[in-house]
Amino acid sequence: MMLESSSKNSDRIIVRDRQGREYRLQVNGDGESHLIAKLLYRNSEVGMLQCVLYPPDKLMIGDIIIRDDVIHAPPHLGAALLRLLVKLKPIDRRMGLGTHLLQFAIKKARQWGIKRIYGSLTQEDINNNPNLVKWYEKHGFAILPPSAENIENAVCGISLNLE
Repeated sequence: MMLESSSKNSDRIIVRDRQGREYRLQVNGDGESHLIAKLLYRNSEVGMLQCVLYPPDKLMIGDIIIRDDVIHAPPHLGAALLRLLVKLKPIDRRMGLGTHLLQFAIKKARQWGIKRIYGSLTQEDINNNPNLVKWYEKHGFAILPPSAENIENAVCGISLNLE
């Protein structure tokens, strides 16, 4: 199943992971200086996107984080009792939540007239998620050698032209 989104209004965006669980996307940002989006599962933060806008035409991805220490708790008491007997699994990073956050950033950037999205990857980022470079490439990002626009300890830069 693909990741799905629905929006009844601009304040309530619901995201479904590959298993059909619903998450709420809470968006903060003024469209002039920053964009922060949090993914909430039953009011627990499971993911976050942090971006900085460099007007007039650039968006820098500061971080996309999917927490893997949050447990999917059962929705009712009977299931909660069952959870005492069965060990629950933490959120799996392969549920498409990071992809949704990245696609949301790309969508917002296009709405705001941004021409380029870029960011930095550190060795720690890659150690924490060995598929990260391929993931960005899969979403159309070019992988570049570090440059002056990247953070000091970057091992590579990422860049997506939206023109």
